[in-house]
Amino acid sequence: MPAQRSRSALTGIAAVVAAVVVIGGFALTNAREGDDAVLSAAPSATATAPAGQGADTGSTDTGSTDTGSDSSVAVITRSGPDLPGTAVLDRCASDGRASVARYDTAALGEVVLQCGTSAQGYEHIRVRHTRDWQDVLAGHTTQRDWDDAMLTAVRAALTNPQKGLPVDAGDGKVCYAAPVRFDDGSTPSPDGFVKVIVSATTERVITAYPTRDSDC
Repeated sequence: MPAQRSRSALTGIAAVVAAVVVIGGFALTNAREGDDAVLSAAPSATATAPAGQGADTGSTDTGSTDTGSDSSVAVITRSGPDLPGTAVLDRCASDGRASVARYDTAALGEVVLQCGTSAQGYEHIRVRHTRDWQDVLAGHTTQRDWDDAMLTAVRAALTNPQKGLPVDAGDGKVCYAAPVRFDDGSTPSPDGFVKVIVSATTERVITAYPTRDSDC
């Protein structure tokens, strides 16, 4: 597990991300309806998971990633394990701070997707975006569920981001994006990409949703 980053280190990361935004001219656009409030919410909406909660963490290996030279590709296999699994979701029923998955990122160190609340994490994505992720799977012969697709896409975007990402999303948040494909080479239509919003101060996934946009 990567060492906990100091507050000064996080400040430095935020400065670098902000510089990338100025240079690249990126801006967070076209957030799905209902996410505008999430993006403007305070980044510390929930308490930090207490030390020693490692027994409640999910596996980092939550999907398949096929990487290109400059960007990640979230490859959704049409058959595979049920993610995140019954044991993980059983913990979510009693503890919103429990981890669904953890990801090792270059920009922020370890980032966690918590069970969460209506404002962030797995619960927020389930409430706001189940239909969106179901639409990604529509028309494709697959046994996977909406969260199989979501977790695969989040892992790809965070662990091997496209060139120039993440970028500043405002209010202490950063944005990642990645293309989404199926293992037969087909593309979800019309939403062929995923956006993932992460708090740079708490290293938590806030939301993740399919989009038509190729960047942040």
